[in-house]
Amino acid sequence: MEGRREDKTQVMLEEDFEAHHNRDPYFRTIEFHAHDFLELYLFLDGSVTYYIEDQAYDLCPGDLLIIPPDRMHRPVIANERAAYERMVLWVDLDYLARIDSADGALQTALRGVGQNGYCVPLRGDDLIFMSALFRRIVAMHRRGTAAAFTASAIRLYLLNAAEAYGQLKTQARAETAVIPQVIRYLTEHFREPLRLDDLAARFFISKSYLNRHFKAYTNATVYAYLMALRITHARRMLREGATAAEAGRACGFSDYSTFYKAFKAQTGLTPQAFMARL
Repeated sequence: MEGRREDKTQVMLEEDFEAHHNRDPYFRTIEFHAHDFLELYLFLDGSVTYYIEDQAYDLCPGDLLIIPPDRMHRPVIANERAAYERMVLWVDLDYLARIDSADGALQTALRGVGQNGYCVPLRGDDLIFMSALFRRIVAMHRRGTAAAFTASAIRLYLLNAAEAYGQLKTQARAETAVIPQVIRYLTEHFREPLRLDDLAARFFISKSYLNRHFKAYTNATVYAYLMALRITHARRMLREGATAAEAGRACGFSDYSTFYKAFKAQTGLTPQAFMARL
């Protein structure tokens, strides 16, 4: 059950499920593909951006991806020579129906995946529990443990994943209310000195909540979004004839050196080189 075959063929050879725990010192990006089974992918180490249809996730250790059947997806490896570790569980849909409760609660919960994304961040005790449970599933299958006991472990794994996703949907509703407000505030006040502490206090949320949900909503940190916003307006001012110093001051940069570095980081050009192209 452990090895690299699942990354090469993306074809499920076992009848009911497969569980793969892989750590590769070298791994090449694979192309978009889809399965006719359910995939749960727990990212543990590496440098990976994972694409599922129109969603992109810059993965952190502990991120669990729930990928329903027929969804196009692929991992893109930023550093192909960095260690890449993940736990992948593939579950046949007929098998999923057989191990579900009579009311089909597990299948119903998993059927909603995708409405609020596919990524569930597991941290702390949740990550420890899910990793240990996965290893237990692999060990039970290797030893030939009775199918009923293995099915119980897989059902528990899926139930915890579905529950974590359900909690994520609840958080997403709250996030939907506050993060657009933060974005509007940044848009209206980007010229002013803005600190993460002040933003969090203004919207009555913690800094960690703001960072986490802003990244989930925009796929950018608050700082990166603010820098991009400021440089966008600075470029407009340069096109309209402002000097680099004027554009930097007007767009919220405390000094020219900070503006110069941010402009070059965002555009690949110095302000002077940008103006020379106009």
